[in-house]
Amino acid sequence: MNTKNIYYEHDESSGTSIGVKYEKYLYHCQSKFQNIEVIKTHKYGNALYLDGCFMLSEINQDYYHNMCLDLTPKKSKNILIIGGGDYGIASMLIRRNSDIKITIVEIDNKVVQVSKKYFPDHFKLTKKQLNNIKLIIEDGMIFIKNNHTKYDCIIIDSTDPIDQAKILFSKSFIKLCNKTLIKEGAIIQQSGSPINDMKSLIEPLVKKYDDIGMKKIIITSFPMPLYPTGTWCFISAKRA
Repeated sequence: MNTKNIYYEHDESSGTSIGVKYEKYLYHCQSKFQNIEVIKTHKYGNALYLDGCFMLSEINQDYYHNMCLDLTPKKSKNILIIGGGDYGIASMLIRRNSDIKITIVEIDNKVVQVSKKYFPDHFKLTKKQLNNIKLIIEDGMIFIKNNHTKYDCIIIDSTDPIDQAKILFSKSFIKLCNKTLIKEGAIIQQSGSPINDMKSLIEPLVKKYDDIGMKKIIITSFPMPLYPTGTWCFISAKRA
C-alpha cells in the first residue's frame, strides 16, 4: 500500500505497520506468482517489495546477507539456495570464495529480471563467478523431490510462509532437504520476526527440525530496519 509518497507494509497477524518515504515509484507488475514493486527510497536506495512485503534494499540489505554469510560454513563447496532470485546472498558467497558452486532455485523468473535492472550490483561478478552460479527456474519443492545431488549447505531464502512459499516451511520439505545434505551439512532458513512470529512460526519450525533429528538447531536474530519490528532471524541446523 502506498500513500502520499510513503509506502506502508502492514502485518495483519501482529497489527503493525511500517512506512517508508520514497522518491519515485519505479516498477510494478503482477507475475504468475506475486505482485512485484520497486521503489526508490529517500534513505535506503531502491527497495523491492513482493506482495506488499519488503524483501531488500540497496542500503540496508547487508544485515540480512552478512548474517546468512556468517552462518554458512566456510568449508562449503557446493551450496543450494532455494529462492534468492535477487542474487544477493549468492553474490556475497561467490565473492568470498570464487571456487564454490552455487545453485539457485527460484520459482519466479520475473524476480531475477527485475533484480538485474534495479539491483545491478548483485550481478557485477567476474566471468568465473557467474559461471559458478547455476540458475534454475522451478518450484523449490519440485526441485528437491527430484534432486540427486548432495549439497554442503542449503539456504532457504524464501518469502514468508504463504501461498507458493508455504510448502518450504513444511516438515516434508525440511526432511527432503536433510536427505539432500552431505554428512555434517548445514541448512539455513529465514524464519520471520522473533518478536511477531515466535509462537506462530519459529517455535513450530524448530520443532520440525528437532522431530527430524537435525542437530545444533540455533535461532539467530539480527536487525532489519525495513522489516516489521526491525528484527529478523534465521534458523540453522546440522544434518540428522
